[in-house]
Amino acid sequence: MDQAEWLFITGGVRSGKSHFAEKKVDEIADQQNRMRYYIASGVAFDSEMKKRIERHQIDRQQQQWITLEQPTNLAQLSTKIPSEALVLWDCATTWLTNELYVEVDGKMQWQNESAFQTMLESTKSTLRALHERGIPLIIVSNEVLDEQSYASEEVAFYRQQLGLFHQWLVGESTTAIEMTYTIPYYWKGSEK
Repeated sequence: MDQAEWLFITGGVRSGKSHFAEKKVDEIADQQNRMRYYIASGVAFDSEMKKRIERHQIDRQQQQWITLEQPTNLAQLSTKIPSEALVLWDCATTWLTNELYVEVDGKMQWQNESAFQTMLESTKSTLRALHERGIPLIIVSNEVLDEQSYASEEVAFYRQQLGLFHQWLVGESTTAIEMTYTIPYYWKGSEK
């Protein structure tokens, strides 16, 4: 069997990355007769986010997606996803934000370096395991590293960890794409 595809898609807010990722899922799912799995990381903290989540849920129901709501602890998914799946994870930046605020040993995870690194390694192992099972992965993330620096230790930690995680994702992926104004730029791999 050929190596399963692993696409990493990043871009700024409203760059078209999610729509592009869903089109890629449709192409691959139709070609390979795969079930569409959507890992949703969003949490409705305010009314705007609640409306966005509801809209996405309705869209996915109409397109026959199987949605797994997983704002944290991605490792729990490994037994929930069959080998016939194609996985779209949207998005890694939201997930990482959620993970920062998981309480471990009386501290937020971002304040507990050991717990944070353990969680990160578990997440990487889960993604590798899914890919090794021949499951195509499409991972969407936001490009926030071009924004101005903040004095906050918390924000600095987040930006550093997101940058390192993006580097790892690009290293593991077969294709890495940056979206700008709905136009994909292929940094790794090529357009098929």
